[in-house]
Amino acid sequence: MSEVTLGIDIGTSNVKAVVATPDGVVLGEAQNAYETNFPYPGWAEQNPDDWWRGTAQVVREAVARAGMTPSQVAGIGVSGQGCAVTLIDAAGDVIRPAIIWMDARSEPQCERLRKCCADDILRLNGKAPAPYNADPVLMWLNEHEPESIRRAQASLTTTGYITFRLTGERVLNVSDASILFAFDLAREDWSEALIDAFGLPRRLYPRVVPCQQVIGGLSPDAADALGLRQGTPVIAGGEDTSSSGLAIGVAQPGQALLSLGTAGTMYVVQDRANVSPALLAFAHVLSGQVLLGGSMIAVGGALRWWRELMGGDLSYDEITALAAQSEPGAGNLLFLPYLSGELQPINDGNARGVFIGLNMTTTRAQMVRAVMEGTAFAIAHNARVAAQVGTPITEMRAVGGPTRSPLWCQMIADISGYPLSALRENAGAPLGDALLAGAGVGLITDLAKTAMAAAGTPQIYTPREQYRARYAALFEVYRGLHGRLASAFAELSGIRS
Repeated sequence: MSEVTLGIDIGTSNVKAVVATPDGVVLGEAQNAYETNFPYPGWAEQNPDDWWRGTAQVVREAVARAGMTPSQVAGIGVSGQGCAVTLIDAAGDVIRPAIIWMDARSEPQCERLRKCCADDILRLNGKAPAPYNADPVLMWLNEHEPESIRRAQASLTTTGYITFRLTGERVLNVSDASILFAFDLAREDWSEALIDAFGLPRRLYPRVVPCQQVIGGLSPDAADALGLRQGTPVIAGGEDTSSSGLAIGVAQPGQALLSLGTAGTMYVVQDRANVSPALLAFAHVLSGQVLLGGSMIAVGGALRWWRELMGGDLSYDEITALAAQSEPGAGNLLFLPYLSGELQPINDGNARGVFIGLNMTTTRAQMVRAVMEGTAFAIAHNARVAAQVGTPITEMRAVGGPTRSPLWCQMIADISGYPLSALRENAGAPLGDALLAGAGVGLITDLAKTAMAAAGTPQIYTPREQYRARYAALFEVYRGLHGRLASAFAELSGIRS
């Protein structure tokens, strides 16, 4: 009887599950959406019971669609959105709704961290204080909801909560835990000094275990909820970005994960923790590797904005055909894709979209090309900062909607100067979790090699030498614009209608 593994990912808007063979062939998959609640402006919360109910539903559906029996599922891996603060009490009950990464209420606590601990956090953890993370949220709760902190026996992430519901074990995997500011990347464990500096109880930070380690077997209640065999091994799992990277074969130092959709992420694999205050560093699901990079708020979203601005009549194929009518460089028209602020590497919530270089001869073709090139410049900006701190890139491996456009892929290669390997649509993080589970239970001996093979053969776009000088000159202008405009962005932000 053939054995398969199960991967589960608890994302920001839905939970997904896949059933896969040990060589990464997806046999069945399912997904289920849940709500995010916004009680006040800047707040974002979810109900952990929704994660669990969704998990039970998608696991049953994925296993059924794969035509597998419970006894054939040899192992389970889990990943999820990073940083969701999920407090549980001594009985394992959830104390309050989970506060997710979109929440910004802890900005005052972050400002205190910037004054007291920023250098130590960067040195040990590879990040700069910002309110998306769990530690400042826990500080906020300690000040504003002290009873919640008093009752809490642990603070779990999304992944940690689901593995707790599966096994009863209160642990965090290395990749997921490393997102938190209190994590020491070099030691792969918590920094007691940082936890003390944050003024938080040590009990909130659970035991950290390797991503591939089996943490326990499926409990009777969990087995009944998921329709699986009691005792099925559950591994510690990963954080969703790193699990996604594994799924597309980003497994060697110098390879970069490029995940493109409405937003985008760019992370390059390192074999040691080189850090930058402009970027984020955290542990890969592959032991001994660190990811360095950042997120961009608008990639596909920038093109959608332009399409709607022009009336919404053109299809995306027609839009890219229009962009192809413009020469590379769009007549020296540049676009800053900061339509809702920007994350890395400028880290400026006040930043806004800008066209610069408009003139009486500017065409619609040049404008749409400038929008697409602007997102490529944003990717190149993150790559440049990563390279400057000692993380050279050898290859970008890309997935997501924008990669369906050969024109856009070629722009990214030309502007970044790196080969772009565009992969077919990929099952993403849950497939990475299934592969991790395969390694954890001994079905996979060489995880990196298996992941590379499972990702398939990409379409490779090579930077074209004839456009190198032109794009290099435009990039220097592009990356200098934010510094020149930052004060204007802040002034505009202060003007209320």
